[in-house]
Amino acid sequence: MSQNTEIIVVGCGIGGASTALALAKAGHRVRVLERAPVIAEVGAGLQVGPNAMRILRDLGVNDYLTERAVLPDRAVMREISTGDEVVSFDFGDDFRALYEAPYAVMHRGDLLTGLIKAAEATGLVTIEPGKGIVDIVDNGDTVTVRAADGTSYTSTAVIGADGIRSRIREYVIGASAPLASKYVIYRGTIKRTDEIENAVTLQAGPNHHVMHYPIRGGSEVNVVVSFKSERDVPGGPEWGSVEELRETFAGANPLVQRLLEQIDTTNRWTQFDREPEAGWSKGRVVLMGDAAHPTHQYLAQGAGQAMEDAVELARVITEFGDDVSGAFVEFERRRFDRTSAVQRGSRFWGELSHVGGDEARARDLLLRSVAPDDRRFIDWIYTTSDDVPLPFIPPHRDEYRAIEPVLVTA
Repeated sequence: MSQNTEIIVVGCGIGGASTALALAKAGHRVRVLERAPVIAEVGAGLQVGPNAMRILRDLGVNDYLTERAVLPDRAVMREISTGDEVVSFDFGDDFRALYEAPYAVMHRGDLLTGLIKAAEATGLVTIEPGKGIVDIVDNGDTVTVRAADGTSYTSTAVIGADGIRSRIREYVIGASAPLASKYVIYRGTIKRTDEIENAVTLQAGPNHHVMHYPIRGGSEVNVVVSFKSERDVPGGPEWGSVEELRETFAGANPLVQRLLEQIDTTNRWTQFDREPEAGWSKGRVVLMGDAAHPTHQYLAQGAGQAMEDAVELARVITEFGDDVSGAFVEFERRRFDRTSAVQRGSRFWGELSHVGGDEARARDLLLRSVAPDDRRFIDWIYTTSDDVPLPFIPPHRDEYRAIEPVLVTA
């Protein structure tokens, strides 16, 4: 593909901004079309593993993140009722040397801002908000996308980075609702106190958990609260209410109770993913990130996998030249098995974290035998080698229902 040809990226979240930056670093001009009238990353904290931190370093984004990112000392899982430690993984010097990058946590907005600034600094990226795509036309040697405001854009390549509600996915694969978990999510940031360790902490119990870690230079704490609600269907008016939240966490340890007292419970979120599904491209149009392989939060790899996609897309587009459709087929071939393992592994770790009774005791007995520097279970995610095999992932056990994404106000 000629580097004078402008590539269209639909969506300016972390995946779209990473793709624009990676393409620009490879010398391509890029136009990013974002449906929202203002570009801003919703949500709060984000975990960025060394596989993604290596990409941010190589793309020149780290200079925009230094003051905001936090490097936790470790990840730790605790039993939620007592606060007792079950297992921990060290993120110190040995970890950073092995994976050639640190493990970081930060605010999603800080990461998106850094990606956009780095992309715009190349002089090759144009970002346009308020451009929700409503139509896609294959012209043979080009593709035209039309926005809701009547404007249209034509390119030899279109990349769908428009997330779980992807309009580009409808064109490529067909319309279908994503799969909703029964686990409701409340999240937000609060002021950090001395009792919050510099760690990514999972406090887990039967069908419920709290995740917390410092962000924004350590001045704030990101808190994610989740529990399985059997009241109503996911997204329904009675599902995951504040009242049910209080009932579910009534037996949690004092630190968790203090965190729950401070987080904003105005909104609650439904967690979505999909089963791995092939067919990410259609001619000159391709999907990436959550548009192609949305995943649950439990391996903290949604953003990381989108960034890996971005780098691989830039690589194949540059390698394949004018054979855009061939480049996109090759992109899926290189990425499908890994992203599928992350999707399935995220479900598995989420379900394992939420077991109770004898299953929880057996899990904890196994995990307590794992040393802080034992990386057998995480090496496949963060590795710098192509020789580390993907793990076997047991089938999921929970129910996942197809519904349209919705934000619920409490």
